[in-house]
Parts: sequence; structure tokens; C-alpha cells
Amino acid sequence: MMKTVTSPIKPPIGGAVESALQRLLMMIMCGELSPGEQIRQQEMAGQFGISRVPLREALNVLAQQSLLVHRPNQGYFVAKRGPGELAQIRRMLHLLENEIMRTLIWPTEAELAQLRSINDSIRATVEQEYWAELQRLNRDFHNFILTLSPFQLITEEIRRLFTLADPFFGAKFQRASARALTVQEHDLIIGALALKDRSALMQAVEAHRYSNVEGLTQTIAGQGSVTPSAWEAARTKA
Repeated sequence: MMKTVTSPIKPPIGGAVESALQRLLMMIMCGELSPGEQIRQQEMAGQFGISRVPLREALNVLAQQSLLVHRPNQGYFVAKRGPGELAQIRRMLHLLENEIMRTLIWPTEAELAQLRSINDSIRATVEQEYWAELQRLNRDFHNFILTLSPFQLITEEIRRLFTLADPFFGAKFQRASARALTVQEHDLIIGALALKDRSALMQAVEAHRYSNVEGLTQTIAGQGSVTPSAWEAARTKA
């Protein structure tokens, strides 16, 4: 039986709202809508072929998810994240993902086959110039791993953080070399899962996590910009 991967956002009931929600989400994730950019509702509704009513409902959902900011009498804008905010998101992901990796239930052969299938689909998109599909499949890969955990509240929070982080950390997919590296890192994670090697799994996930923020500087508690490795070294010594 194929395992269903839970969506990180639970849209309201309504086909037009759900369709608009998913299209807006993908545009934000893939950089078609940039941080700080205003959503021009009339143009967007025309582009989606819907009225402004379901579009506004979708915008409200994304505002509740903190992906958009609603300014009264001005409209909706794509949320911006400062270096300090991104560092906090990354730190929360570090802590929560580690907890999941320490406690997840080892996958069955059928579940491993599904993970390999998702990663093979990612592999097939590496050379494509438009990487929206790769971004979606990458999310599917990580969401599938989360389904192996019995801790639903923690995994729901991780999915929420993924949604907040994707527009920024996902920018690495602009480079074909980074897309290829993602596939290789996924292979290592799958290999550790297949071997039921907890230590190797933790190392593979940690390497993948740092790869996701390659080149991203982070500002911690007003101490200026530091690289992820420098931040982690300073935190360990604290």
C-alpha cells in the first residue's frame, strides 16, 4: 500500500481556493514571487482564472501560515525573513529533526522503495532549467520520512518550518550542481535507513541540512554575520 504524504498546509474546503493556494505556494517556494513583493489580486485572479473571493481566501490562509503579510488598506505581501529569523528557523529544524531521526521507526522494504522512487523522480529533473517540480518532489521526500515518526505534533511543526524556510533555503536549487548534490545526499539518507544505522542516518541528515544553507550567513543575537559552521562551533562551546 502506498503511503500518503501529508501536505504541510491544510487548505480550506473548496476547489478554487485549494487550487489558488497551491499555485501561490509554489510561486513563493520557487521564487516567482519574491520576498516583499505585493500580490496584485486582480491580475493574479485573472491569471488563475478565478474570482477574487477564493483568491482572497487563499491569501488569508498563507497569511495565517506567515508566508504572506497582510497590511490593512494596502494588501498582501510576500513575507521577508531577516538573517536572524532564518537562523532561528534553521535552529528549530536542527533540534526537531534530530529528535525525529533518533526515534523514527525503521521503514519497510516497500517504504524504502517509495523513497527511492521519489528520489529517482528528483534525479530525472536535475537538468531541467525550471526546478519547481524538483522543489515539490524534494518536499515529498522529506515529508515521507516524517511519516515514519510516531510523534505527529513534532512532525507537524517541522512541516510548518519547511514551509517558512523553502522560499529562502530552496534558492540553492537554482544551481544544477546543487540539485545533483541533493540527490546524492538523499541516496545516503536512504542507505542509512536501509541499513538501520542510526549514527549514519544522523550524519547524513546533518550533512544535508548544512548543504541546504550553503553560503547563507546568519545573524545571532546581534553578534554579526557568521557561517553555519562557525555558529554551531560557538554554540557548542557555550
